Amino acid sequence: MNIRNTILIFVCLMALQLNDQTGSKGRLTIIRDSRVDKLLMIHAQFKAVHPEIEGYKIQIFMDSGNDAVDRANVIVENFTVNFPEIPVGLTYGAPYYRIRAGNFRNRIEAEGYLKKILPYFSQAFITKDNIQP
Repeated sequence: MNIRNTILIFVCLMALQLNDQTGSKGRLTIIRDSRVDKLLMIHAQFKAVHPEIEGYKIQIFMDSGNDAVDRANVIVENFTVNFPEIPVGLTYGAPYYRIRAGNFRNRIEAEGYLKKILPYFSQAFITKDNIQP
């Protein structure tokens, strides 16, 4: 008997053995350490207090002055018309009004959107920020 026949017989026997095992009903018991439940509870409590994670946003506007908020509101409206799928927010950090858009988990994702935004907002750039997951 040559080696090919031996391998063929072996493969057939293994296939029959596997077929027999899949037809049987079994029982699986998972034993979980009680500390896992405690960690899951701590994580849920932390997320309730701190719902944001570190990520990236695209800043499209930053200005200060008496009429900065009016200009910012116009830019927010313009951005929302051109990019309705991207969330945008206006924040104030003395003395500047800032408009930041998006909730990007990584820089690569943010760079993809920056290429789309730059033709409309030439001063746009990527910045690290806390994001809503």
